[in-house]
Amino acid sequence: MRRLSLLVAVAMIAAAAGCSKTPAVVPVSGKVLYNGNPMPYGYVLFQPEQGQPAEGEIQSDGSFQLSSYGPNDGAVPGRHKISVRCFSGQKAGAVQEGSSPGKLMIPQKYTRFGMSGLSAEIKAGANEPVVIELEGPPVQF
Repeated sequence: MRRLSLLVAVAMIAAAAGCSKTPAVVPVSGKVLYNGNPMPYGYVLFQPEQGQPAEGEIQSDGSFQLSSYGPNDGAVPGRHKISVRCFSGQKAGAVQEGSSPGKLMIPQKYTRFGMSGLSAEIKAGANEPVVIELEGPPVQF
């Protein structure tokens, strides 16, 4: 009986350890351009066909790094649909706790995975920076 209890305990520990393991991710960086110019703030979201989505904050030079499970760890390999969010309230210094996100600064189609027309293939090895090009009416960011 003691041996059976020990085997059950070992099996439960092994199963729990297997559940906490996160899928492999690879570093992904890139740049968001709006009408050919770096977009100075906002967020990009990458949704894989299966698995954990990734997101990245757009920096003042338009660059971003994706995070899935931890800061800047990357994205799961595979095909991803992309959406971009950019609201006036995300501008550096404009964010106040409890405030609304503000005015949408880019065409709404880019905020929805199914409508954006944006996608990327993330490879299991090294990846070139992803360049996301958006077009729309002139905006003063």
